[in-house]
Amino acid sequence: MPAVIELRLRAGWPLEATTRQLHGLACAVFEGEHADGHAGGEKPFTVWPLSPDPAAPGTGWLLRTAWLRAGLPQGVLAAYGQLRLGHVTCKVTDVNYGPATHAELAAGPAADGARLTFRSPTYFSQNGADVVVPDPRLIVGSWRRRWNASLPGGDALTISEDAWREINRAVRLANFDLSTQRMDSGRGHERAGFTGSATLRLDKGVPAETRAQFGALARFAEFCGTGAQTTHGFGATSVECLPD
Repeated sequence: MPAVIELRLRAGWPLEATTRQLHGLACAVFEGEHADGHAGGEKPFTVWPLSPDPAAPGTGWLLRTAWLRAGLPQGVLAAYGQLRLGHVTCKVTDVNYGPATHAELAAGPAADGARLTFRSPTYFSQNGADVVVPDPRLIVGSWRRRWNASLPGGDALTISEDAWREINRAVRLANFDLSTQRMDSGRGHERAGFTGSATLRLDKGVPAETRAQFGALARFAEFCGTGAQTTHGFGATSVECLPD
C-alpha cells in the first residue's frame, strides 16, 4: 500500500547531498540490486530533499520518502538501518512509517478545494519543454497520472478519462503566493520551479463523485508530489483539503 517513510539521520561528517545522490539512494532502497536500471515508465516512489533536523543542528537530517503502490517491497524498512549519501554514511536514529491504502484515500471526505504548499521547486514537462506556472490542470493532472499508474490495470479506483474531464473543467486556481527557485536537476544543470502556497477550488455545483475523486487525488499528492522529477526531490507537496 502507499506509505510515507520519514527518517531521522545522524551524519558523522558534513553532509551536502546532491540531487543525483538523493535519487540514487531512493532507487537503491526501493528497487534494490534487482532494479531494472532507468527504464521508462512511472517509478513507484518519491523523495523530498533533505532538511536539517532542528533537534540535532549540524549533524542531524530529516529524509522523507514515499512508496506509491500496493505491496511495499520486502527489505525496504530493513534497508533503513544505515544509509550512504555520497561518501557520507548516515545512521538512521528513528523511522516513522505512515501507510494508507488507495481505498482509504478514496474513502476520505469529498473536497471542494485544496490548500497546497510546494516545499521544493515544482515544474512540469510538456512536449519536451519545462513549464514553470501553477496551472491547476497540470497540477491535478500530474496527481491523476501517478494515481492511475500506482493502481493495478482495470482497478475500480482508476480515474477514467470521462471523470478526468469533469475534474479538468471544474478546477480553478483561487489564489497563490509563489516564488521561483532553482535547484540542481541531477543532470548537470539547474532547473527552475515554483515554491510557496496555492489554493485550488472546484466550481460550485460539481457532482459529488467529482468532489470525492478530487479529494482522493489531493490526499494522494502528499505521497506522489506534484509535477516532474519527484523521484529527485522536486515537487514535494503538502496538502490541506478544503470541505464545502
